[in-house]
Amino acid sequence: MKGKKRIWLRWVLGILIIALIGSWWMAQRVDFRTSDSELTALFTAKSMPIKIHRYKVEKRTVRFVEFGQDSLPVTILVHGAPSSLSFFSSLYSDTSVTNHTMLVGVDRPGYGYSDFGQSVISVKKQAHFLQPLIDHYARQGRKVVLAASSYGGSVVAKLAMDNPDVVSGILFISSSLAPGQEYTYPISYVIDSPWFGWFFPTILRVANDEKLHHQKALEDIQDGWERIRSRIIMLHGNADQLIYFSNAEYAQKHLINAASFTLIPVEGIGHTLMWDRPELIRKSLLELIRKPKLEHLAGK
Repeated sequence: MKGKKRIWLRWVLGILIIALIGSWWMAQRVDFRTSDSELTALFTAKSMPIKIHRYKVEKRTVRFVEFGQDSLPVTILVHGAPSSLSFFSSLYSDTSVTNHTMLVGVDRPGYGYSDFGQSVISVKKQAHFLQPLIDHYARQGRKVVLAASSYGGSVVAKLAMDNPDVVSGILFISSSLAPGQEYTYPISYVIDSPWFGWFFPTILRVANDEKLHHQKALEDIQDGWERIRSRIIMLHGNADQLIYFSNAEYAQKHLINAASFTLIPVEGIGHTLMWDRPELIRKSLLELIRKPKLEHLAGK
């Protein structure tokens, strides 16, 4: 009887070890990113020319892509978490957008191919690593529109604070901007544990690092809102249970020097605007790309 019990325990232990190894193996293969060669093949098949670039800031590498003509206005797209520049793939191939603006997608630090897995929990630091993009187009004498979803919104806000004379417009999509106004999943604390974190995909650990430090990261940029002078369109689902609608209300209260501010509450939509209302995203982006009317410039 003891021999059978010992064999049974060995089987259970063996299955457990295999399950743990399998969990770890699977976790390493979830990355929500697309390689250079895959991007090139994907958009070549759609007859969409793509340019892929990298630059270095200090010891960090940042990857970005360009779609559209160099002669057009620039729109930089900044993704949320967990994600990568691939999040905006539907826009990259949308000629109704790329006929009017050059789209620039960027892997935020720690995601995609911008030093994947190396978290940057500071919004200020993330903006610092993306600043060369702004500088690059500013040197060409080009104004820049910024568009961002979720956690990308806070980085875009900081970039606009630091570059009020370059950033002409901002499209905030379900953006996290108000300290403490977002939901934290209980499992976030499990992912943060050194004992259990390794079971989870690297990209989730990076996103979790941001999540658990995001309130402080947002508090650190709160003195800069009045420096933003861009035209603003803010889209937010009023049923968003992840990044609460109060983020949009907070921004509306603090963007006192924006050239214009339009808040569009989207009835019954949660944190899924990019998928549920792509036509609204497209329309809003094109509105920011267009030159403002003369009466607006005159302050009327």
